[in-house]
Amino acid sequence: MSQSSPITVQILQKEYKISCAEEEQEALIESAAMVDQKMQEIRKQGRSVGNDRIAIMAALNIAHELIQNRGGHQQESGNITSELARLREQIEAALHHGRQLELE
Repeated sequence: MSQSSPITVQILQKEYKISCAEEEQEALIESAAMVDQKMQEIRKQGRSVGNDRIAIMAALNIAHELIQNRGGHQQESGNITSELARLREQIEAALHHGRQLELE
């Protein structure tokens, strides 16, 4: 059985302590670095303000890249990409208007 121990990662100059199995710590550090990089890129664009919005946009961008890199199921990818674009627009509109978002 693997032992879980806390590890500290930094995203947008804020530290997060996360419990993680020792054999997964390297992957967690790499994941946090990827998220931080995406969030930094979005912040530099200046269009998104607020860490919540930046985090949502980073998550959508990472998911989009994952789908694009999968290969094979192009029809499926097209449908998922369209759905992600629709969700992105819905999230941006809700954040812009400062209201609660209901995802379908």
